[in-house]
Amino acid sequence: MNLEHLLTKEHLQIRETIREFTKKEIMPRTRELEADYSLVEEVHQKLVDMGVQADGYPEEYGGGGHGSMKSLCIITEELAKGDAGISLSVGINAGIILKPAMVVENKFVMDQFIPRFTGDKLAYACISMTDEQGGADSENPLLAGGGIKTTARLEGDEYVINGAKSWPTHGGVAECYLTVCNTDPSAGDEGIALIYVPKDTPGLTFGKPEEKMLFKTSINSSIYYNNVRVPKEYRLAGPGMDANIYHFFEVGTGWHSSAMALGVAERAFELALAYTGTRMGGFKPVRQHSMVAGILADMAIGIDMMRASVYNLSCMLDNLDVYGPPWSPQLISKASATRVFAGDKAVEIVNKGAELLGSMAISKDFGYEKCLRDAKIFQLWLGGQQICRYRVARGYYDLKNWA
Repeated sequence: MNLEHLLTKEHLQIRETIREFTKKEIMPRTRELEADYSLVEEVHQKLVDMGVQADGYPEEYGGGGHGSMKSLCIITEELAKGDAGISLSVGINAGIILKPAMVVENKFVMDQFIPRFTGDKLAYACISMTDEQGGADSENPLLAGGGIKTTARLEGDEYVINGAKSWPTHGGVAECYLTVCNTDPSAGDEGIALIYVPKDTPGLTFGKPEEKMLFKTSINSSIYYNNVRVPKEYRLAGPGMDANIYHFFEVGTGWHSSAMALGVAERAFELALAYTGTRMGGFKPVRQHSMVAGILADMAIGIDMMRASVYNLSCMLDNLDVYGPPWSPQLISKASATRVFAGDKAVEIVNKGAELLGSMAISKDFGYEKCLRDAKIFQLWLGGQQICRYRVARGYYDLKNWA
């Protein structure tokens, strides 16, 4: 996709700034960053100092007031070229988790949490979604909320939350936890509740950080809710609208996954292109051989199609007056199609590049092995590719709930 006519001078400046930051602060230090999380936090703090964290929040709270999906897509893509885990954290902290409160104008939640993200210090946010019991059932749209095992019971003016969540990003370090709960499993979508839980709330505890082969620069820890009590005002909106916003999250997280996948695939292509230009075989650079040229062409074609899909979705999300509410089956379907395509294509592109690099693809000294590790998650998280396909199908016909 040719983007230049779609990007403003501000977009171009953002792209150049983040691209140069990534080349200077992340790419030369990937091994050190994966080994020492304090260095990761130094990178995040530099991005905070640049205004990236605050940019997606309203100006009245000290934010930048921008928050366009196109701008965040540029930031996500460019950072993911250096480190997808850092890119993931930046997107989460820059407004994705508190965006629902801004959409429904829950001023209580906004007043409580947004100022923590518009100051001069790094702050983490967390979406607490996948249940320890049932796993991807939490994200399965055919279960109409019935797969959500974490419960929320209204007692007077407080919600009492019980349950356990697995693999949430920023578990244990976040300022707030947007928790996906169920008030009544028999009520379908009406039983879905989204409740913000502040850190240090009594009854809120965490597991140890997960040991992972990929995304080592982002923290994942289980979250446990043992009679966690929060004022009812921390609920996002109420029955019905909470479910709409949860489905909106299916759009937003799928978009975010796709933008990161694009960055990882682009980095893999850059490394493969450079290596095959200097590696000699048959008395000439190997990329001058027709077989290698064909593989590089396939990688380039895939990236072009990924970019077209991801930025088209970004433009759609920036123009909801045209495309309708983000929780509509049609928009969820389009976002899910982009997520499935981008996830599968990223793995395909990275694997093709590895064939060209041979043993260098798995050398820690070269850096391509990081692309191999990081790409796989885009097919695995957020319910996985198969459950995501249910959302695609629902944009075209009435795929029934399981009941």
